Amino acid sequence: MSAKSRGTFKMLSRYIVADKALLAKALALLLVGTALDVVGPLLAKIYIDDYLMQGVMEPTPLITLLLIYLACQLGAAGLRFIQALSFTEMALNAVQDIRKRAFARVIRLPMSYFDHARTGQLVSRITNDTEAIKDLYVQFLSNVLGNVVMLVGILIAMALLDPTLMLIALGLVPAVVGIIYLYQKLSGPAVAHSRELRSDINANINESIGGMAVIQASNQSERFLGSFGAVNQEYYRARMRTIRASGALLRPAIDLLSILTILGLLTLFGQQVVAGVAEVGVLYAFLSYMGRFTEPLAEITQRFNLYQQAMVAGDRVATLLQEEEQHYGDSPRQLEDGTIRLNKLSFAYQADKPVLHQLELAIPDGGFYAIVGHTGSGKSTLLSLLLDFYPAQRGQIELGGSDINDLCQQALRQGIGLIPQEPFILADTVFNNIDMGRGLSQEQVEQAAHKAHLHQAITGLPNGYQTELGEGGLRLSTGQRQQLVIARALAAQPKILLLDEATANIDSETEQVVQQALAELQGKVTLIAVAHRLSTIKQADQIVLLAQGRISEQGTHAELMALEGGTYQAMYRLQQQAARVEALEEQ
Repeated sequence: MSAKSRGTFKMLSRYIVADKALLAKALALLLVGTALDVVGPLLAKIYIDDYLMQGVMEPTPLITLLLIYLACQLGAAGLRFIQALSFTEMALNAVQDIRKRAFARVIRLPMSYFDHARTGQLVSRITNDTEAIKDLYVQFLSNVLGNVVMLVGILIAMALLDPTLMLIALGLVPAVVGIIYLYQKLSGPAVAHSRELRSDINANINESIGGMAVIQASNQSERFLGSFGAVNQEYYRARMRTIRASGALLRPAIDLLSILTILGLLTLFGQQVVAGVAEVGVLYAFLSYMGRFTEPLAEITQRFNLYQQAMVAGDRVATLLQEEEQHYGDSPRQLEDGTIRLNKLSFAYQADKPVLHQLELAIPDGGFYAIVGHTGSGKSTLLSLLLDFYPAQRGQIELGGSDINDLCQQALRQGIGLIPQEPFILADTVFNNIDMGRGLSQEQVEQAAHKAHLHQAITGLPNGYQTELGEGGLRLSTGQRQQLVIARALAAQPKILLLDEATANIDSETEQVVQQALAELQGKVTLIAVAHRLSTIKQADQIVLLAQGRISEQGTHAELMALEGGTYQAMYRLQQQAARVEALEEQ
């Protein structure tokens, strides 16, 4: 077992003893239930040797033996049922905690992690892999413990009948251990590969459904179907490899060993019975126990396949749980105001490809600054750094008089609001979409909606603020969804509001409403707007033009337009020409 697997086994084992009372209850039920089950052949042996072979057919002892046998079997069945419930409860408690920890880790990971992680694979970790871990407790642990106890009980009963024959039966155990070891070596890599491929299938489906409009519009359905088919076929081949290993090494091998052992016992024991050395009842009991002895061995080997899958799934979940979380400062100090200062700020996603170079910028409290530039100039990256999604490699960011690295998560997230280009809407009520679990009052939520000029539209919905919006906010128009996101950001009363192309995907009428809402915030909140349409940021206090990660121009709209040969001037005139051409075409 590798060091990684040992760590996974240790993690999963902790849940077995987490509830000691429940574990003790399950084990006690298991021991008593097994003891009652093992008594059966011994009672049959007593009946055959002491009554049937002796010709004694008195009804009272026979009825007594029968009643004892029935009571033992019924008791064993009842105790097995309760014991199974105990192990299931243990499993569900473990999986609930592991799944919660996995999801908690995901939502606390730095944004850089999601640059390379696939959504479908993360979903698979939290759902499919944790479900496979559940089988470790319900199917494997319960079954293997039960069968091990059964084997010990049968060996004890066999020893009471004939110690020599018990030792012969015990010889099966090393052979079974060897088969399990060989199966683990042969199937381990295939099991791990099949679970990776299952994650790839989930990721493929997730990405395809998310981009269905683009796939169909670009006539790429067949290509994506072919890609999915290739992954699906590879998963089929991986699963077939594990099935072949299981089919060849588990049940068939155990059955063959048990048949050979029973034949040997029949030959040896049968001669002793014929010679009068051994009793017929002992022969019957021994054959009965041998049948029961091989069945637990076969069950253990078959369940080992579940153990293999659970350990692979556990390795994958453990890897996720070991990912480093986003780090924040520990200062409880809140942002004093909305001032922002960049001191020689530099950043690169990859060491050899810098995105921002030595940025120097001071933004006063309540200022309205627009960040513009061509695609790839570093505009959205700058917003990500202000949100502390990524750590700056060089330089410093000061927010509200504090170094961003000193701010705790609560101070940072409450002090800065974000309005992204693509609004994120929960499949929940309007109220909950604005509140976002912050415990706001109805009055606070309505105030935020008023500021976003959305209150009137909300009151027109069937249930007002308690209207369910559906997946993606289907009950709202595109513009109203953006206004809802603005209301959500304003509800936290941030000192700084970041807008990332906030009006890029809405119609001109709604854009005017959004612009009016933002104009009313000027001077009250520090506004940092990344914009492509330059006409929307003409009223900014300062416009900062980024070019290849550097500040190339800065000033008011009028000042930048006065720079002959300036980049901003050229960009603005080009957009104005395009707008005039578009207006003529519409006429």
